[in-house]
Amino acid sequence: MVEPILLLVVGIAVLWGGSELIIRSIGPLARVLGVKELVVTVLGVSVLSSLPELTVSAFAIARGAGDISLGNIIGSNFVTLTFVTAVCALIRPINIHHEVKNRESSWMILSAALVLVLSMDGVLSRSDGMILLMTYVPYMISVLRSARKGVDPVDKEGGDGRRAVLRASALIALGIAGVIWGSKVALDSGTELGQAVGIPAVALGVVVFAFGTSLPELAISLSATMKHKADVTIGEVYASNIFTQLVVLGICCFIAPIPVAPALSRFAMPFLILAAVVIQLFVTSGLKLNRIEAVGLMVFYGVFAASQFTELPTLESILGF
Repeated sequence: MVEPILLLVVGIAVLWGGSELIIRSIGPLARVLGVKELVVTVLGVSVLSSLPELTVSAFAIARGAGDISLGNIIGSNFVTLTFVTAVCALIRPINIHHEVKNRESSWMILSAALVLVLSMDGVLSRSDGMILLMTYVPYMISVLRSARKGVDPVDKEGGDGRRAVLRASALIALGIAGVIWGSKVALDSGTELGQAVGIPAVALGVVVFAFGTSLPELAISLSATMKHKADVTIGEVYASNIFTQLVVLGICCFIAPIPVAPALSRFAMPFLILAAVVIQLFVTSGLKLNRIEAVGLMVFYGVFAASQFTELPTLESILGF
């Protein structure tokens, strides 16, 4: 038992370290490109911080563990949307940028609802994966269109700029290698540990791997909160979830069709949509997420995590459907 625990800790640590290395290295590239910080967060940081979810889920689906793969994706999104957002808002209430409210929050709800609809037949097929990937394209185009609005042009010439780009690219490559290795170690040791203590595979993906692979988002959002960059905080959370649900899950569907466990389609997925709608209501009511609302989000996460180990009523029965 000791060895799997140690390996799991090492794997998650390397996952976090590799992701942090990638994220910290993307800044010089963004400055040379001369794009808005929110755009860098949405199309750069969020994508790179989702590498742990991609590698863990891809390794799992390649080994035939579709329940861990899908559970990790849904669970990771729930952790980021509720726990990460709540922790940041408890430290400092989050003022929401209009662009995030109008674009990222709507796409977050849309992507979660689309995954639920495609899962209703009990399997996410390769054609479903294509639908998910194609749905990300218009979102990416809308972000790119706003990339340079209100941004001063940047001088890209000179040796210093080229050296900065080369250094950042090398660190990003090193970070990606760390993420891939760390995800494999975490998957191997986590699966062994879960089987030893009798944790169901779905719960293993939703709780253990989901929390571990969400550490990069937590680190980025906490850092942004401390620096009073609320648009980065909530923008990274939303954009990461959009990318994970549309691109990461879409890629996993291409590797192999994913069977959808009833525990996910009847409770976890609808509950994720409900949490996204509740946050949207909080955001719309005053363009701010306060500490009281953050406590409510933390309760959402607690109920979600508990549902993986105890028999809770389905969301349909709670709502009377």
